[in-house]
Amino acid sequence: MKKAIEPKRYYLAVKRNYEDVWRVIGEFDTQEEAQTVLDEKRAYVGSFNYDNAELKILSDVEAKKQFGTDWVYHKIGEKPPAPAKAKRAARKPKAS
Repeated sequence: MKKAIEPKRYYLAVKRNYEDVWRVIGEFDTQEEAQTVLDEKRAYVGSFNYDNAELKILSDVEAKKQFGTDWVYHKIGEKPPAPAKAKRAARKPKAS
């Protein structure tokens, strides 16, 4: 029997009515924190509003399912972290 994996992080994602992609706009420690920000975004009316946008909260497991197993969150405008390079085995010195 597999043990259920507890999500470690939660992400707030938005998909505006004029876009075809989901954008992750925040990272949170708890689902409650993410929900609070989602509610604030939903209530905000201004030049950069979310009136006609879909908002959802994703756990880290759900985000990897949706965006790919190698997906890693990074803030909009920041470069994504470089992928980890495979380590090479140490070479043994030649016997003289």
